[in-house]
Amino acid sequence: MLFIDVLVLFIFFERTISQYIEQKRSALAIACENQLRFAVNDAGFSLAMDQRLLPEGDRLFFAHAASHLQTAGNPPAMPNTLESAVHETLKTGLATTRKVGKTIGLLFFQHESVIITYPVKAEGTIIAAGGLQSPLTTIYEDFRRIQKIALIFVVINSFFFALFGNRQLTRVYFRPLKRLAKRAETYQDEDTLVFSVRKEDNEFSVLSSSLNKMLDRIAEDKRVLKETIGSLKATNLELKKAQNDVIRAEKLATVGRLTSGIAHEIGNPVGIVLGYLDLLKQTDLTPEEQNDFIARSEKEITRINHIIRQLLDMSRASAGESKPMPIHQLLQDLIVVLSYQPAANAVVFESNLNASDDIVFADPDRLRQVFLNILLNAVDALNAGTCIDLRVKMITERTADDGSNGSEDEGAFIKVTIQDSGPGIHPSHLPHVFDPFFTTKPPGKGTGLGLSVSFMIVEKLGGHITVTSNEEMGTAFQVTLPLAKQPESTVCEK
Repeated sequence: MLFIDVLVLFIFFERTISQYIEQKRSALAIACENQLRFAVNDAGFSLAMDQRLLPEGDRLFFAHAASHLQTAGNPPAMPNTLESAVHETLKTGLATTRKVGKTIGLLFFQHESVIITYPVKAEGTIIAAGGLQSPLTTIYEDFRRIQKIALIFVVINSFFFALFGNRQLTRVYFRPLKRLAKRAETYQDEDTLVFSVRKEDNEFSVLSSSLNKMLDRIAEDKRVLKETIGSLKATNLELKKAQNDVIRAEKLATVGRLTSGIAHEIGNPVGIVLGYLDLLKQTDLTPEEQNDFIARSEKEITRINHIIRQLLDMSRASAGESKPMPIHQLLQDLIVVLSYQPAANAVVFESNLNASDDIVFADPDRLRQVFLNILLNAVDALNAGTCIDLRVKMITERTADDGSNGSEDEGAFIKVTIQDSGPGIHPSHLPHVFDPFFTTKPPGKGTGLGLSVSFMIVEKLGGHITVTSNEEMGTAFQVTLPLAKQPESTVCEK
């Protein structure tokens, strides 16, 4: 509406200016004819008409051709003035219209007045010319008043149109959107979300139908997802149970291997105790000899008790609780356990436990199972070969990177290397060392699950286990584990 107002206003403004100029031109023509007829003096100079007959602000100038010739030698009049325009018409014989000056018009600066000239001819000869300068400010003032009225009308109409448009927008768009938003906000997981609209909601009925179809698909997908999650949870529990069963079975198999070796170790002290008991039956023993035999028997019984307790510790079911565990102490305990094995009697265990921090956060029973499996495999490899120097080296070092996850925390891992001097692993067997049920031992000597279980335990702890082997250096297992962040004072005592 504002654009139309401005457009129409300027169209009528231009037409009004044109009509105003035509009226002034007609008045000038009449005035020039009257001036020529009644008001020419003997000298022929230009004579001004009575200004009282003209509207306020108008100015008339009249000149004869003779006066123009007499003043031709004088300095030219100022340009864009009434006199210069009249003399120009006397010279060219053409009626002219020009706008001069600057003043505030409509919205911007416009011409202040208009100069109109008219040539007077007699028998084809220009005998005189007249000019009229009329101000345009009166027209500007009139149109400014009209413009104010039009603007007021536009504002009032715009207000009513805004009210009407707001009502329509609220009814057609805002209220349906508000209802949809309120329905969505009050939705609960157990509710059935349905978007309903009224017939007058137009396009929102289509939107509501599409949303309801989408929500039906989402509800169906949610139901399927819940069933899938439940199934995955059940499968995960079964998988964990199966993993625990495998670890338990391998642990019992390891204990069985240890038991066969420990049986011989227990038999020797039992025989010694029985011998001392027979000696104690003699009646000719001095009190010193009796006390000596009792002390020796007590020592052997204590040895038997220590062996049995270690075997029980190995076979006890894991509580599944992770706690700070010192790796160095664990390795030393395993060396003591293996010292009772006849197969390890000729094996020399070397320990280079150089790691400045050896505390890891893990289940002690499962971590013990990892290193025991590796040490038993090393002892078996040494006994299966023809090597004279039977040696197992255990080396620990603190490392900044576990080699798999790109950790930047310096000293965050401990690497345990267990290397034997055996014949090594055949290159074709090396890629399958950690495969379940893979073994090169004779039937009945191994399950093929020891290293596979060890690999699984280490991976769950956030570490990794690797193996390298050659005929000259033997086989080396590297177990890398993340160090615990708990203070060392929390480490459980053995």
